[in-house]
Amino acid sequence: MAWKLDPRKIEWLDEARDRSLGLDDAADLVDGLIDAISREEVDELLDRASDEPEPEEVEDWKQGFWGLLKSLYLSLALIAAAGDLTGEDLDGVQALLLVQLSYLDRFAQGFAAGEISKAEAGRRMRMYVNSARSAFWTVLDRQMKDAGYTEERWIAIGDDRTCGPCAGADAMGWQPIGTFAEPGSGYVLRDPTTECDGLTHCRCRKAYRRGAGGLP
Repeated sequence: MAWKLDPRKIEWLDEARDRSLGLDDAADLVDGLIDAISREEVDELLDRASDEPEPEEVEDWKQGFWGLLKSLYLSLALIAAAGDLTGEDLDGVQALLLVQLSYLDRFAQGFAAGEISKAEAGRRMRMYVNSARSAFWTVLDRQMKDAGYTEERWIAIGDDRTCGPCAGADAMGWQPIGTFAEPGSGYVLRDPTTECDGLTHCRCRKAYRRGAGGLP
């Protein structure tokens, strides 16, 4: 059945089955999908290349991985939009993917040249997979602005791996939408540009409201 986003409560609704997901639930779903891809598909793709891969093996691996990334980015964007992506959303996801493609081209060159081991390649692949989380937040930012939300808050994961930049962003409280970057992008603040120490491994989240004293 079709889901729809209720921006008033920031809930994803399946009215036919009387089910709903809050923002934390949706973010948990995103994290779960990313974890599953990292666990089940990265090594399978990496097995396409030998320990000292020929150029043809690297190209086959690269095309397979690029296809996986495109599918994952689009899937997470679709979750945020409850299946109703706009042209603006697609442009935003495409821009994110083009950045990753530029990195992937250099990655593949280093892999083919023997400068990157298979173990290191697997670690880097998981960072690319984690970066897909940014597609969800990119689309959700647009949804929230269109629905009249004006402020956002960075929510650090709060465990012993939380880095200084993310803890600092959390301490800033509510700020105008656009202050914080998309979790998973590798960045925390847009201006001044501030990186998460964990780069795309960041698992922080955001919350939204309609100005001081507004809902939710």
